[in-house]
Amino acid sequence: MREKGFRAIGNLAQKLTSGMAKGRDASIARLKVEWSAVVGADLARVTRPDALLSTRGARSSRAGGGKALRLRVSGAAALEVQHRSGQIVERVNAYLGHRLIDEVRLVQGAIAAPPARPKLAKPSIATEREIAGKVAAVEDPDLRAALARLGSRIGTGRRGLLIAGLGALFLADDLKAQSPAKFLDPLPDDHVLGKPDAPNVLIDYASFTCPHCANFNAAVMPVLRRDWIETGKMRLVHRHFPSDAIATRASLLAECSGPDKFFDAVDTLFRTQVQWMTAPDPAAELLTVLADLGVSPDAAAACVANDRLLDKVVNDVQSGQTLGVRFTPTVFINEQNYGNPGGIDAIADILRQVGR
Repeated sequence: MREKGFRAIGNLAQKLTSGMAKGRDASIARLKVEWSAVVGADLARVTRPDALLSTRGARSSRAGGGKALRLRVSGAAALEVQHRSGQIVERVNAYLGHRLIDEVRLVQGAIAAPPARPKLAKPSIATEREIAGKVAAVEDPDLRAALARLGSRIGTGRRGLLIAGLGALFLADDLKAQSPAKFLDPLPDDHVLGKPDAPNVLIDYASFTCPHCANFNAAVMPVLRRDWIETGKMRLVHRHFPSDAIATRASLLAECSGPDKFFDAVDTLFRTQVQWMTAPDPAAELLTVLADLGVSPDAAAACVANDRLLDKVVNDVQSGQTLGVRFTPTVFINEQNYGNPGGIDAIADILRQVGR
């Protein structure tokens, strides 16, 4: 992640809830979904995350540590994987953005082959030249070459790459050209909960695979609705900031529920987060949890292929990047960035200070 160049949704690190059962379940679920991106294709072919285990001893006292990742490994590769266990620990912690594990424990077992990824169309020469011109000002040659490759592929198949987990990528200069101030108020295509004339505005950037976001929905939202939104004191704006491929799909399916049921879909997705993230097929389980909101398999397929809905998600991410969002949830209250302020008491304190 560098200042100049593209930023991928799939590489935005999430700080996971430490020590909570829901957080642990979501952590291992995310590792299972993104394992190839975490450790690389070679290790992903012979290993699978199996469980997070509590550990004891001196290492357990480290902040955020005290856990072991149990890996299922094919017998022939066990020795090599054991030698690379330190590297796996570093990659897991770096990918998630905090110290989640201190060690790896291996159990032998069969490893199913991952599904084959669809082949991407080769970009045209014109597309390659156009992207090369856009990234020419990037000083780092390795980064410039990587950005040119990614940009060319996005120009060839934008939706396929987004759903596959590369995410929406933007040039830093394009972001700088945007005025951050215009994103601090509700936008025409925003989903807004509350009365149009409510004086206070809370903007929430969230990812559906983020445990902290699920906690915010469970612990903070009911009180905000009762004391601030339903009383006409506040408008709440939900904006998508998906952290991975499954979160991107969940965002598109939430959009698929329609404006009238959007916030019902958001609540359902967060309440059932562990259920669909830990399912053998999270994408299929998403349809199960959203069925009561009218999101049928046919409707879901149409929504995933809908450029307008995709653009909505992309625009939300771009607005967040312009405002400096780096993790989820990130909360803006009356034009001020408070990051993840914590529970309802912390937000109530903020509103007492800056509320209108």
